Amino acid sequence: MGVHIYCAGCESKIKKALQKLDGVDDIDIDINNQKVTIMGWADQKKVLKTVRKTGRRVELWPYPYNPDDYNFTRQY
Repeated sequence: MGVHIYCAGCESKIKKALQKLDGVDDIDIDINNQKVTIMGWADQKKVLKTVRKTGRRVELWPYPYNPDDYNFTRQY
């Protein structure tokens, strides 16, 4: 999802809030692209609501998934 992140404090606040959600297995935050990637089975609406409660503006990532950007299959 796209999240407006401006500093390390914003990053830690978002990460801490998301870690409390059931179904969140891993969180990857890319400040340069202002992108937060959640891995797990958490409810999408709850994830968005949780990030909004931190005071950040959030939207679903508008770009298509590109498997070349991730090497998950190469790990297994």
